[in-house]
Amino acid sequence: MADREHWHDFFGEDYLLFSEVILHGERTAFEVDQLLQLLRLPQGARILDLGCGQGRISVPLAQRGYKVTGVDASGALLAAARERAESAGAAEAAGTKGTNGTAGTAGNVSFIELDMRELEAVEEFDAVINLGTAFGYLQSEEEDKDIVRRIVRSLKPGGQFIQETENREFKLMHSAKKTWDMMNGQPVWSQREFDSVSGRWNEVMNWLEAGSLKTSRLNLRLYAATELLGMHTGAGLICEGVYGGFDFSPLTTNSPRLLIHMKKKQDA
Repeated sequence: MADREHWHDFFGEDYLLFSEVILHGERTAFEVDQLLQLLRLPQGARILDLGCGQGRISVPLAQRGYKVTGVDASGALLAAARERAESAGAAEAAGTKGTNGTAGTAGNVSFIELDMRELEAVEEFDAVINLGTAFGYLQSEEEDKDIVRRIVRSLKPGGQFIQETENREFKLMHSAKKTWDMMNGQPVWSQREFDSVSGRWNEVMNWLEAGSLKTSRLNLRLYAATELLGMHTGAGLICEGVYGGFDFSPLTTNSPRLLIHMKKKQDA
């Protein structure tokens, strides 16, 4: 594992400041409803939210009666997730330990600080979800493939995997190289580049805070739908559907998002 990979710095307190503008409550409520419509799991089913961030999906799923494990490698985001769970009305047990990391529980939801590359669960979950572009940040494509293999191993036979991320074609066609945005009342200007050889998207965001210039860098591999499908089927999953986001529209070059629904073989 590389020393201090850049995503450790990106997914911190500054991310929390700006991400809630995009990942707002209305969007979250819609995505949770659509997710459950797609999964069609009974209450009490076990769901792994891989790359759960601040728990915006984990907590509502737990409130609906599912046993949710939220995994993320960012301590700052998990602290916010635990606060979200507590404010939802379930007391958190502090200082408990999970088998693969430090965990805290709140009702039907538990949060574990863990790098995806260290996921060791075996046939434990009815579904694994990886939402909100929580994939592709590692430098090696082989590491991404290994994560998918670990996801498959963690699923029960017949278990489902849902991944929701950027639609690369749309992003490359419609994203300006330089932007100015207002995020949470804060002007933010960004410089964006795509490397066609590596397939990596690099975005440097700048803003002023208390008179000082702050900078955050986002760098990830943008996979095309065909690449992700090849990766997932190569790991033993079966494709149940490909959509242009949580509205379940057909995937086209005009779809801002990409959603893939996979299933593990019953006899796997």
